[in-house]
Amino acid sequence: MTLSSLIRSLRPSVVVVVAVLAAGVPALASGATESGVIMRHLKLVRSFPAADTVLVTSPEKITIELSEAVELTGAKVTLSKEGGEPIALGALRREPSAPKVLRADVTTTLATGGYVVSWRTMSKDGHVVKGTFGFRVGAAK
Repeated sequence: MTLSSLIRSLRPSVVVVVAVLAAGVPALASGATESGVIMRHLKLVRSFPAADTVLVTSPEKITIELSEAVELTGAKVTLSKEGGEPIALGALRREPSAPKVLRADVTTTLATGGYVVSWRTMSKDGHVVKGTFGFRVGAAK
C-alpha cells in the first residue's frame, strides 16, 4: 500500500489532523508558536561592571543589558558589599536610547573590596528572570 492510497482510505477528518500535526512539528521544534512568533527567554547580555572584574576606581553606575527591551515594572537592581551590607543606589531607570538597558547610579564612592549585584526583571511573556554577579574595587583579592 502506498502513502497516497493510505491517505485516500482515511476519513477526511483524520487526514486534516495528520496534515496539521505534520505541519506543526517543524514549527514546534524551532520554538515557534501558532502565531509564528519564536519564543525566546530574556537573558543577560552584558553588565557594567562586568562579572568578576576588578575596577581601579568606584563605578558611577550599574548597568544591566538584556537580550530584549525591558519594562521597569517589577524590575530591581541591588548592590551589596561582600558579606551582605546593602548599598543605596539611585532610582532604577531604562535608558531612553537603549530600551534593553537598566541603569542605577551608584550614589556613593565604593571602598576597596568585593561587591555583589543582584538583578531581577520580567520578560514580555511573564517569566521572572534574575541573576547575580560580583566585582571588586581596588586590588584583586
